[in-house]
Amino acid sequence: MFTSEVKPSTDTLRVVNGVEAIPHSWPWQVSMQATLMLPIPYMHGCGGSLIHEEWILTAAHCFIPLNRPSFWRMCLGKHHMNSSMDVPSAEECYKVDGIIRHAGFVYEQDNTDITNDIALVHLAEPVNMTREISPVCLPKPGIVVPAGTSCFVTGWGDEKGTSSNLFPVVSEKLNQAALPIIDFQTCSKPAYWWDTLRPSMICAGYESPDELKSACQGDSGGPLACSTGGSTPTWEVHGIVSFGAQGCIKDKKPSVFTRVSAFSDWIDDNIKKFVYESGKTI
Repeated sequence: MFTSEVKPSTDTLRVVNGVEAIPHSWPWQVSMQATLMLPIPYMHGCGGSLIHEEWILTAAHCFIPLNRPSFWRMCLGKHHMNSSMDVPSAEECYKVDGIIRHAGFVYEQDNTDITNDIALVHLAEPVNMTREISPVCLPKPGIVVPAGTSCFVTGWGDEKGTSSNLFPVVSEKLNQAALPIIDFQTCSKPAYWWDTLRPSMICAGYESPDELKSACQGDSGGPLACSTGGSTPTWEVHGIVSFGAQGCIKDKKPSVFTRVSAFSDWIDDNIKKFVYESGKTI
């Protein structure tokens, strides 16, 4: 079977050559932090998106190998990774009591197969909404963002593309980068991602290294947010950072995101199931 010459990697997903975000301009951005055991400090491992006062949307591969809720906390309202730099601090961190990964999640990096890369995280208590902490909207089911649309990826990942471990080297400040959507027909060509790509994915970014003005990837699990436009625009999370080329900057290897609108029913069904089984109310 033919496979792309450049295999996908989730090890080094980061905003490369991005620009610093205006503090708290992406109030749904989550820093997902893990520790193997206390008192070992928590460390940033992935990004995520707040979609409800009790729910975080992220990538399933973020929980390899740390798949227990007790390993994790979700931090919101951050700009500087070093919280002491945010004065006054708006940061709030929450414990996790549930992680739901897609039952069809496949992670075979050597075989260029990463599919159904989506997960939900349930917080142990509701988030206190503030100006600095608020949820992002979900897109309508099945919607596909038109090619050429400029969307934003955000994260604290390694700006220079040097990280390759479980806990990546992180940027001190939240970065953002505008990435144009690339249509599925183009991105599924043999020269691009070919049979690695699925209809449930989105490609976004620049097709040539020479065009890379701002970014390659954002933190794994983090949002690709698109504005609805119009007189009263809102922001929707259309993508979840899933994978990109090893080394990040490769010709015709744009970033690949899980397409959120392809999983609308999965999100709704699993939240309802969790609520029913836990006896809680939404």
